[in-house]
Amino acid sequence: MKKRVDAITIYKELNNKFDIKNQIGSIEIKLGGFKAKYNGKDAIGNLLQEWLKEWLLRNNYYFRIKNNTQEFPDFLLSENDNSNMLEIKTFNADASPAFDIANFDSYCTSLLVKPERLDADYLILSYSMEKSELKINNIWLKKVWELTSRSGPNPIKLQTKRGQIYNIRPCTWYSKKLKYKPFKTREEFVTAISETHVKYPQCDGYKKDWLTNIRKKYRQSRGTKL
Repeated sequence: MKKRVDAITIYKELNNKFDIKNQIGSIEIKLGGFKAKYNGKDAIGNLLQEWLKEWLLRNNYYFRIKNNTQEFPDFLLSENDNSNMLEIKTFNADASPAFDIANFDSYCTSLLVKPERLDADYLILSYSMEKSELKINNIWLKKVWELTSRSGPNPIKLQTKRGQIYNIRPCTWYSKKLKYKPFKTREEFVTAISETHVKYPQCDGYKKDWLTNIRKKYRQSRGTKL
């Protein structure tokens, strides 16, 4: 029988028992009897997610992956699609985090249907690759509001091009020199998103009463306020 596990347990097991920050790895391709070691960085995020899948299997931990592997989240840790959601993010340790947390419009509309997405856990791995040796430099377990912050003219850090929002981007949450600190609560996070709606016409299709509806639907779904 598979063992039940939550995101906190996975984080502690990887960080302490497995001691992932002191493991050295490599990535290899084998084709037609020829082997080659990979020394790039483009594919590492997907490969680390596959590695974590194997690690969960070897530890006999229960998890599920949706049929559409592009659909949020990466892993479900229970039979319930609305809880124990685990999303994996990775970034190069030699640079600031630049992964996409979510497409902005899709995220805003999805929260109206699935407000419990706000409670998902994000397991983040920073890595380095040197001379084909892969090393995990750090590991974090965060909620979405702990990864995001205000940014300059915008209420939340975004990827924008020519006045169009594309994605929600993370702040450098671990830095001690941040000008804008991560949000402290779900409420701060969704309020910043709502404030962003006012600035961008692309949000007109769903922004009416968006924050009020999110608060209402979250309480109906979770039995508590944001």
